[in-house]
Amino acid sequence: MKTKERILLGALDLFNKDAATEVTTNDIARELKMSPGNLYFHYKNKEQIIRELFKRLALETNLIWKPQTKLAKKNEKIQLVDFIERNLELYWKFRFFHRELYTLRKKDAELSKMWRLHLKKLTRLMIILYKHWVRAEVMVPSKTVNEMEFVAELLFVSSNSFMLFFETVDRVPHQRTINKAQKHIMRMLVPYMTGETKDSFEKFIQ
Repeated sequence: MKTKERILLGALDLFNKDAATEVTTNDIARELKMSPGNLYFHYKNKEQIIRELFKRLALETNLIWKPQTKLAKKNEKIQLVDFIERNLELYWKFRFFHRELYTLRKKDAELSKMWRLHLKKLTRLMIILYKHWVRAEVMVPSKTVNEMEFVAELLFVSSNSFMLFFETVDRVPHQRTINKAQKHIMRMLVPYMTGETKDSFEKFIQ
C-alpha cells in the first residue's frame, strides 16, 4: 500500500475514533509509526488530509448514486432498500465528517465550498431519481415542488442524524447502528411510497 493511502486510512480511523478536531498530524504519524517529516512530505497539514478524505467520500457517493440515475433514465427498476443501506454504510465509514461537519467547515473555507458543491450535485441526482420513482409508481407524486425539496432535505438530515444518535447509544456500533437508522428512514418514507415498494418497506421495518 502506498504511503499516501496509508496516511489517509490511518487518519480516517483516528478521526472516526477520536474526532478530527482532536487528532493532530503527530498523532497520525505516531499511529502509523512514521516520522512527522515523512507525513508532511505527502500532506502539508491536517486540513489537506481531511479534504482528501472528503474527495474520497464524494467519489464513493457517486459510485452509489450514478448507476441508479442511469437506471432511472432507462426506466429500469431500482432496489431502494439496498440503495438506502449502501448510503448509510458510507455515512458510517466517514462518520467523523458528518459528526463534525459544522466545525470542520467553519475552519476550512475550501472544504466548505467542496461540501456545498457536493450537496448541489446530490440534489440534482435526487431529483432525477425521484421523478423516476414517481413514473415507476414507487413513490406518490408530491403536491408541490416545495414538498419534494422538503423530503429530499429531510432525507439528508435524518440519514446523518440517525447514524450519529445511534452511535452514541449502541455499545457495539456499526451494523446494528446502520440497521436502526435504515428502519427509521424507511418508516419516515413509508407515507410517500406505494405498491410493492411500500410493502417491502413495511416488511423490513417489522
